[in-house]
Amino acid sequence: MSYAFYVFWFTVKQSILSVLFTVPIGGLIARALVWNHTWLPARLCLKVLGLPFITPALVGILGFIALFSAFFNVYSLSGIIMAHVVFFSPFVAHYMINAWRFIPEEHYRLASQLHFSSAHILYFVELPQLRKALLEVSWICFCLFLNSFTLIMVLGGGPQKTTLSMAIYQSLFFFYDPEEGFKFGSLQFLLTLSLIFLTCLFKVRPSGKSLKTPSFPPLTAPFQRPLVWAALLLIFSPIVAVIFPSFKAAPMALQNPLLWQSLGASLSTSIWVGPLSVLLAMALVSTQSVFGKPLATLYFLLPPTLIGTLLFFLSLKTPYIPSTFFLGVMQILYILPFSYSLLVSPHRSVKETYGPIALSLGLSRLQSFLLVEWPLLKKPIATALGMSCALSIGNFASLAFFENSGAPGLTKLLYEQMGRHFNEGMVTAFLLLIFCYFLYQLPQWILKTHDRTASA
Repeated sequence: MSYAFYVFWFTVKQSILSVLFTVPIGGLIARALVWNHTWLPARLCLKVLGLPFITPALVGILGFIALFSAFFNVYSLSGIIMAHVVFFSPFVAHYMINAWRFIPEEHYRLASQLHFSSAHILYFVELPQLRKALLEVSWICFCLFLNSFTLIMVLGGGPQKTTLSMAIYQSLFFFYDPEEGFKFGSLQFLLTLSLIFLTCLFKVRPSGKSLKTPSFPPLTAPFQRPLVWAALLLIFSPIVAVIFPSFKAAPMALQNPLLWQSLGASLSTSIWVGPLSVLLAMALVSTQSVFGKPLATLYFLLPPTLIGTLLFFLSLKTPYIPSTFFLGVMQILYILPFSYSLLVSPHRSVKETYGPIALSLGLSRLQSFLLVEWPLLKKPIATALGMSCALSIGNFASLAFFENSGAPGLTKLLYEQMGRHFNEGMVTAFLLLIFCYFLYQLPQWILKTHDRTASA
């Protein structure tokens, strides 16, 4: 077996195994949350399911290493699979809960009248309705695991635990072998093309045009409550594992000037990358072109290593352009799919509901936006802006290919400290965590989009 084929097989194998563990666990967590949605811990879990998505990948990985390194070898295939389960099962649960909302309550009432058990409800009522959503989330996770870069770079990377994305990066930056990198890049490109072709077979469609969220069915299942506690542990344990050890090392680590220089470099990039990503997403959403979604989701179609490699070679051909420009381009391509997905449905709903009225009143495009669209789109725009800034400061893949001038960036500094100064890395991770959450909330504070009636 050639090494290239082995890398290809390991890439596919770790993705399949990760999906086989992550999706069932995420689905069981989603069912436990749906069935116990009036229980206080379940309500808390529903509110924080998106927390792992905002948490920088390196921070989560550092917490994962601190938690589980004493129990088994985290730098192995089992460690990679376990990390995927910890980080992505909340995402699967969040995705499946949205699908669960569209199961008619009448089905549950009829099952209750027929005295169905929980297992019978799962088999006869829920699985037929959730089959498509399960296939969709399994395919999404498979594609994400297949193109995983940061996690493989930290927990894998050796000759026996290298994926195609990691092999491309190693060929270019460790072994300085462009021919080997081109060979792995070609395999990655062929794999990506096959994924694009197979994705078209799923024909993912939105569940409905209305933004109104259907209510949960009236269910109670106390025996499922341990899964709710398990979900809270999956979400909070990596974060807590970083926060508390950082207090001890903070007095010494905070005196390092490189830490503050890296923080300044990351912030200076995120404050222009985040707003620009939202502006581009709004432009693609507003034009309603058939090319809008393919352009917005380019980062999902092409793996980050392929995009980074192309931009890296382009930067070598254009030395007069600073590397910060290519760093920003790669980060914008990374953020754009998420900004677009947050804005496209609300914008479509507003245009379908109020567009004809604005047209009949003779409002110009600017007047329509200021008077009609902005008040209704202010909250999703603030969410997209906060998420874009948080993803920018926490993104590591772009800094692996390009660096800010004078400072490595906060995530690149954290990666370097994980191998040499683990305690200082805890402080860097905690600081990165604070600024990610602060940047995520800042646009909502400024635009005052928090719902004041939520506690009423």
